[in-house]
Amino acid sequence: MSVKVFLAICCSFFCSVAVSVRADLPEYCGPQNYAYTPLRKDPRGEFTLKQVHVVIRHGDRTRAGASPCWDNDTAEWDCLLSSASIPTIKHDTHDIEVARVYRDAYMAGRNIIHGDCGLGHLTFKGYKQEEMNGENLRKAYVDTGFLSSNYSVHEDFFRTDDMSRTRQSAQALGIGLFPPPSSSSGKAQVVDIHVMDKLYDDIEPNANLCPKLEQYEKEFFASDMWKKHYAETTAPLLAEVQKALGLKYTLTIDGLLHVNDCLMTHLCHGFAIPSSVTQDLLDRIATELTYTSYSTFSYPSIQDYSRVGIGFLIAEMWQAMQDVIAGERFEKFYLYSGHDHTVMPFLHAFNASDYKWSPYASMVQLELLQVTNATNVDYAVRLLYHGQERRIPYCSASPCSLAEFSTYVKTIIPQDPVADCQVTKPEIMIGPRPPRLGRNQVLF
Repeated sequence: MSVKVFLAICCSFFCSVAVSVRADLPEYCGPQNYAYTPLRKDPRGEFTLKQVHVVIRHGDRTRAGASPCWDNDTAEWDCLLSSASIPTIKHDTHDIEVARVYRDAYMAGRNIIHGDCGLGHLTFKGYKQEEMNGENLRKAYVDTGFLSSNYSVHEDFFRTDDMSRTRQSAQALGIGLFPPPSSSSGKAQVVDIHVMDKLYDDIEPNANLCPKLEQYEKEFFASDMWKKHYAETTAPLLAEVQKALGLKYTLTIDGLLHVNDCLMTHLCHGFAIPSSVTQDLLDRIATELTYTSYSTFSYPSIQDYSRVGIGFLIAEMWQAMQDVIAGERFEKFYLYSGHDHTVMPFLHAFNASDYKWSPYASMVQLELLQVTNATNVDYAVRLLYHGQERRIPYCSASPCSLAEFSTYVKTIIPQDPVADCQVTKPEIMIGPRPPRLGRNQVLF
């Protein structure tokens, strides 16, 4: 079996057809385009890439929640995408001979959703979205000579959480970024995808990792600001949605997340939704969930929330940057394949968010640059979203000087995790957990 054939099988089984996001679909279904902002001349000196960290949301997927969407839902899911793998033993071997691969095959009619798809699984459309992300990154980093043309375990680091849709998204991006090379040896290249137990993973804000996060969320949902908003906006909307869908249960914020997930996955695939759900109602559901998420990301402040949440992931990136500057580390490319609640709080931590729900296959790039001029060598950091440069507001310019970036990043990462995560109001921890908003559960 050839290397190219094996890697294509190991990543996924699919048909070679083009997939794109139609302009008439909701923005949630995926970015419409990508255009990388090239480095420009700067009076501070000449910029040279040293390291890049790429954060993505997985691509398009099936619905994630097990509860039914609504009565008489006729959506029938036909999954072109599957996965195949082989057991391996040694972690230090990066090419192997392949005699057999094992493929996942979901049995039709035996799953929660109609068809042969599992809950929350990446679709072929989502696979192609991430493959396109990889192709765009290849143009930005391989074609310009920054990265080698082939994957290298010494240069490239892939990380996901332990979920199939994020792993397959990383695989798809890897295919686009580093198309499998031909090999005369007949061996297949092995690409390490680094994972950890979901319970303590920091690829999303995680209250299991840092209990103070749950304290802040409970404080927010107990605040006068939220209570006022809930009474005036949230409660009437929940009642309206419950009536429109004819739901037999009392709808909550978590339930509204599930309803929105059902609506978006149906719309992104051309499935019918109830006629009682108007465009106006769709827009108000999205506005409510977006408001609630970003409000929690900002409580008690953007910096405080980030320090006990997504700041753990940012701290890993910051350490890698410091290591490469010191000459103690040589990886150039880091990929973090996560979820909407990876991308959204990440951008918000740097106060660079557009206050929208991140679409499928959203992509953030954090570039470490060397700045060389006639008198010295310094460093800077550049933030891009969907290829477009965004100035970090706490920096005087973009790219952000390393000194300014260092000063700000220290306000959003844990300095002493034990102390930072210590619950200071134990009385508020009694009672039910706050809405999960898609984080650390199967949703999203």
